[in-house]
Amino acid sequence: MKFKIKSILLAIFCCVSSLAPAGDVRSSRNTNPALLYWQAAAELPALSDAQAKQLREIVDGKADFKAEHIEELNFERTVNFLRKAVASEAPCEWGLVWEDSLEMRTPHLAKMREFSVMTLVLAEAKFSKGETAAGIDLLLIAHHIARDSDAAPSLISNVIQNFLERRTIATAARHCMGWDAVERENYTRRLAELPDLGPLHRAFLTELVWIDWFKKEVEGDLEEALKKLGLRGKKSDPFKSPGVIGEMIAIYRKRHAGGVAALKLEGEARRLAVAEFEKGIAANKDRPENLFVSLLMPTLHKMVRAEDQTEMARAMLESALDLGPEISEKDMVGQPFQLVRKDGGVELGSKELEFSLKFAK
Repeated sequence: MKFKIKSILLAIFCCVSSLAPAGDVRSSRNTNPALLYWQAAAELPALSDAQAKQLREIVDGKADFKAEHIEELNFERTVNFLRKAVASEAPCEWGLVWEDSLEMRTPHLAKMREFSVMTLVLAEAKFSKGETAAGIDLLLIAHHIARDSDAAPSLISNVIQNFLERRTIATAARHCMGWDAVERENYTRRLAELPDLGPLHRAFLTELVWIDWFKKEVEGDLEEALKKLGLRGKKSDPFKSPGVIGEMIAIYRKRHAGGVAALKLEGEARRLAVAEFEKGIAANKDRPENLFVSLLMPTLHKMVRAEDQTEMARAMLESALDLGPEISEKDMVGQPFQLVRKDGGVELGSKELEFSLKFAK
């Protein structure tokens, strides 16, 4: 009798479950990717410093991949969550506490760097076994990781995004000349379907968060605010003058607007405008009312160069994918880079940006 009762209850439960509206069943495709990335982080295997360094050297092209590098490492569950994260149709929301401003924590950036290294090493493993399609799938995951690292735009996340993207492109370059035309076309198409990288001018907009934070801090406790900025002794003297803080904030906002305008330009025009922007800051840095600018305004020219190098790397890769292993010097006519044959392969380089990409054969 007990068995029959249990069977009946189980049958009722199954029937009720089957009648539940389909919309009540949550799918990872509707989940915030950030939550899936954090679950992937929980599955990351513990690496020694030596192991972590070895994996970084592989993806940076400083060491050859060997199967024993990952034989003892179980990345399967981590990759499972990464696949779900990049396939999610929901926006990636990292939930950063922007009101903490200078004290805001960004632990996701360290994890995204780890995910990128891990994914690219696994891609190297697939390519070493001739499993090109699986390797390309992993490259696409790495491209998504780069973009999601800048989902909460800031200057540091923009730097990380461009670094991860260039590293992924460099990994593809080491192998794409060995792919057939269909494989290159498949990767090119999927690469074109990716969202654009977050632009530098968008990330620079968030710098106003810091000045808004300081204004609020000053209104609460001036001494504590100066302490958080590291201003003590004579460095804090300008703040003792009536109205000087308001003037400093106004000047910072004006300079910031000039920086945004410069960053929205393109190519050489942008580089020249940013150089002029930073020249103006340097010329006025010793004036008391410019103290906020000299303290808080970031150096932009290196970030501009990094973003330009990422764009150049993408153009180089697309040319190589289009032309394949028969690529020649004459194919580079009209391109902003040149081809050099070396070490059994080819290298595309740009003297203007001091950047090159190696394509192995």
